Amino acid sequence: MMRRTCPGLDNLLRPKPEFIKCPHCGGDVEIWTDENEGVCINCGAKVSRKTQSCLDWCKYADKCREILAERKR
Repeated sequence: MMRRTCPGLDNLLRPKPEFIKCPHCGGDVEIWTDENEGVCINCGAKVSRKTQSCLDWCKYADKCREILAERKR
């Protein structure tokens, strides 16, 4: 079966929580797959994910942004 969208778009259309260790205190920081940062509930530090979104580097990112904008309407 052929995909209708980019595989990187799945995490943006159907976000899931991911847990990243806080570099300041070691606590768990919840960052959803459609977000770039979260706040540590232990120490209050803002924590950014280390890996970029495909929207930051993919040559087809403009098309994916159009799809995301259509879904938000």
